[in-house]
Amino acid sequence: MHHIWMRFFTPSALHQRLGLACLGVGLQHGALPTVGPRTLDHHVAVVINSGSGWFAAPDGRRLAVTAPSLIWLTPGTPHHYGPGPAGWDENFVDFTGPATTTYTELGYIEPDRPLVPLTDT
Repeated sequence: MHHIWMRFFTPSALHQRLGLACLGVGLQHGALPTVGPRTLDHHVAVVINSGSGWFAAPDGRRLAVTAPSLIWLTPGTPHHYGPGPAGWDENFVDFTGPATTTYTELGYIEPDRPLVPLTDT
C-alpha cells in the first residue's frame, strides 16, 4: 500500500518569464510503483527521505539508492527508478524555466550526477 499527495500547476507565460516556474509538488510513501522508463521535457528533483531502491542511470548502470538521496531528472534524459520491496518515502518538485540553465552552470543542478547521496545535508 502507498500514500500519495500531489499538486500540479500550469504556470502562465508571464509566470515562466520570472525564470523559474513550479509545475508540481508531491509527497509519496510506501510501496510505490516503479517510474518509467520515460523522458520528460522539464526538471524534477526527487528527494528520497527514507528507504532504499534503485535508479537506472542514463548510461545503463543500475545504481542502488539509499536514503537520504537526491535524484535529478533532467529534460530529454531517459530515466527509470523505483523503491525496494519495503518501499520508500519521497518528495518531489517539477520545475522549468530559463533559470535552470544558470543553476546548472553554477553546479546546483547536476545532469551528469543524477543520483546524489545526501549524507552531509
